Amino acid sequence: MRSAVIIGAGLVLSATAPLLPSAGPVRAQEPAPDSLPPVTVDTLVVQVLRTPVELGNVPFSVSTAGVETLRRGKAGVSLEEALQAVPGVQLQNRYNYSTGERVAVRGLGARAQFGVRGLKVLIDGIPATLPDGQSTLDHLDLGSLGRAEILRGPASALYGNASGGVLSFSTAPPPTTPFRPDVLIVGGSDGLFRLQGTAAGTAGATRYLANVAWLGYDGFRTNPLEPEGQPYSRAERLNVNGQLSWNVWGGRLGLTVNALRLDAENPGSLSDSLLAVGDREAFRFNVIQQTRKEVSQGQAGVSWEGPVGSLRGQITAYGITRTLDNPIPPVVIDLGRLAGGVRATLGSGSVRSEERAGWLVGADLELQRDDRLNYDNDGGERGEVVLDQLERVRGVGVFAQGGLGVGSRLRVVGALRYDRSSFEADDRLPARFPGQGLEDASGDRTMDALSPSVGISLDAGSGQTAFVSASSLFGTPTTTELANQPDGSRGFNQELDPQTGFTLEAGARGRLGGSAGYEIAFFRTQLEGELIPFESPDQPGRTFFQNAGSSRYRGVEASLFGSAGRGVSGRVTYTFTDAEFEDYVVDGEDLRGNKIPGQAPHRVEALLRIDQGRGYGELRYLFMDAIPVNDRNTASSDGYGLVDLRGGFADLALGRLVLSPFVGVNNLFDETYVASVVVNAFGGRFFEPGPTRTLYVGLSAGWPGG
Repeated sequence: MRSAVIIGAGLVLSATAPLLPSAGPVRAQEPAPDSLPPVTVDTLVVQVLRTPVELGNVPFSVSTAGVETLRRGKAGVSLEEALQAVPGVQLQNRYNYSTGERVAVRGLGARAQFGVRGLKVLIDGIPATLPDGQSTLDHLDLGSLGRAEILRGPASALYGNASGGVLSFSTAPPPTTPFRPDVLIVGGSDGLFRLQGTAAGTAGATRYLANVAWLGYDGFRTNPLEPEGQPYSRAERLNVNGQLSWNVWGGRLGLTVNALRLDAENPGSLSDSLLAVGDREAFRFNVIQQTRKEVSQGQAGVSWEGPVGSLRGQITAYGITRTLDNPIPPVVIDLGRLAGGVRATLGSGSVRSEERAGWLVGADLELQRDDRLNYDNDGGERGEVVLDQLERVRGVGVFAQGGLGVGSRLRVVGALRYDRSSFEADDRLPARFPGQGLEDASGDRTMDALSPSVGISLDAGSGQTAFVSASSLFGTPTTTELANQPDGSRGFNQELDPQTGFTLEAGARGRLGGSAGYEIAFFRTQLEGELIPFESPDQPGRTFFQNAGSSRYRGVEASLFGSAGRGVSGRVTYTFTDAEFEDYVVDGEDLRGNKIPGQAPHRVEALLRIDQGRGYGELRYLFMDAIPVNDRNTASSDGYGLVDLRGGFADLALGRLVLSPFVGVNNLFDETYVASVVVNAFGGRFFEPGPTRTLYVGLSAGWPGG
């Protein structure tokens, strides 16, 4: 740990030094496409606010990443690789494909037990967040990403349910040539192997992309029941996606399809005593119960955007089918899901700085149908049926957004949205077992909210912008959270309510001289009824939820970035989060003033990049503070510092081929650390270990001429 901290401190100084004023001349350099050079901070346009807005005029905290940051020199196996050095975003890589990575924005989402909770996720404009607020990212293909936009803070006024922050991902646009095939192969430690093939191009006004990616991973967690040390964290994942777009009715029509097949083992979390052994075994009970996840999913979406008279219109429709076979202690979940939705907007076009006023109105309709069967888990096999119910969710939202210029420097952006989410559960167990006196537990829940937001940005001159904003959030429990009840009841939990909240923030962004830039934001979020996970002694390994009375988050997010010329650039980010319960009583114990578990108070990340001709290198340092892991604050993970190193060559010509080899080392100094925590886990099993030093090598090959 000490060596990593010392090296990390040096790296922070090295990465910061290029950003400080220099007495000598600085040679001009062509920046990478996504490096956010300060000279273009005012003209970069973001789409995450539903309408195009120049970044310099956004009155909210927004971060962006382009193809270089998302993919260059990276294995493409985890979202953690892509979303590096983003202030306010805490991503815990669980190295467990059956549960997925845990993503938190300003603390929201830090206690998700699977998938992504509390955040809105969009992939190529198609929601990956279901009507009940749950998001899955299994079908996100990191190897074909071209851009990411992150709205750090509540956006329920724009996106409705589960919008404590927004993650918007876009596939890289096809090349302008008629046909270009590309192949990527990556191999590495712990049985990592990834193979990807892409064909894309442009023919006239038609653009297309087809992509297939396969991932195999043994993992580093071992089976405690097999003395040979066989792994119990294997995963295989197949992703297929395609895009097609062309001009129709004066606008642009796009079609997106994707398919997923995932089979992954779940090694579970460990107690402090088991973690201290240091062999990173899987949890024995998980192995006995054969915990794993098998998923098949298909999704299709179609969207059109273009002129409607003198206005601008957009309509998007999508559909999802998903099947899940998920043995967990103590049940086996068999889930068949159908979901879909339609979104339509109409507005004046954009909310750019040169326009005095802009507006947008729209509506969302989303539907979800879950056919849920739970069986007793008999060593991974299905035992007696304990739950058989059909669950339906319908979400309706209407919203309006507007932007107004006041004078030449002041801009106001406001939005208002109303959401109504209806949940219905049809209990089919009495019909399955007639004559056994089972009461019908069918029921319904309806939750609604009015969500306003307003932001003001001020052009202070000399490339400086100040902003303030106020935003609300609204998040319902998911169908899984409503269906899982500690007393074993069927139907929906009638005591579990949505969480609501309000955030105030103030910040500034701008240039520092001609080669550096900064962003800083201060925020305070007040939550009512925060959804808190816990485990029951009677059902260890299964997560239930309850509402806290009220809780408070406040913090600071800072980012400093720039270039020293000669191919050297850097970025340093710092996030401070102070989160505590203000009104929360559990089993008669008052936990007011306790730290909210799952969130690191301090996080520092630094990147130092060097580009020399076709070659490049990147050094990354991450410091993560100790994380409280339970509501009573009786335990926490240890803080740690990690150093990663990667490098390679881009676009080396070999005849008609273009080759890009790369190599990377993660956890360079072989630190022992906890990569993720499971909040309020029974038996003290709070900790999910990270791997030791790992190595990967990769090679991409393309044929630009087809």
